[in-house]
Amino acid sequence: MSDQIDAKEKDYLYLAPSQIPNAGQGLFVSIAIYKEEVISLFKGESLSNDEASRRANLREDDYFINCLDGSILDSKHTDCFAKYANDPSAKGGNMVKTKFKSNADISIDDDDNICLIATRNIKIGEEIFTNYGKKYWTNFHRL
Repeated sequence: MSDQIDAKEKDYLYLAPSQIPNAGQGLFVSIAIYKEEVISLFKGESLSNDEASRRANLREDDYFINCLDGSILDSKHTDCFAKYANDPSAKGGNMVKTKFKSNADISIDDDDNICLIATRNIKIGEEIFTNYGKKYWTNFHRL
């Protein structure tokens, strides 16, 4: 069971350059987050397999999330803080060891929303990191 933060995401989340070199923007918190709190919801367009394949062939699959029902959620053109949580163990699609550690999991909340849930207490100003998983990196630009 996950806990909801009683505030709008824009009031406690912000974007800034990621601490991971060449990773672009990262997701940061301006309040303390507690273990098992929902940090942010993933939002986006639900894609058919054909449309997901088409976008992947065009290398437009940077923000794909594989859903439990087999569909793909694409956050690329949607305002969504969650999509800015970077994978600390991936560098160019290769799994590597870094000094950064995951502090959130991609999960399902009590209302069946895809979200980021804190795996530990997170301090003010920390960047949110989550592991995308081998399937993401295997399929990245290859659907």
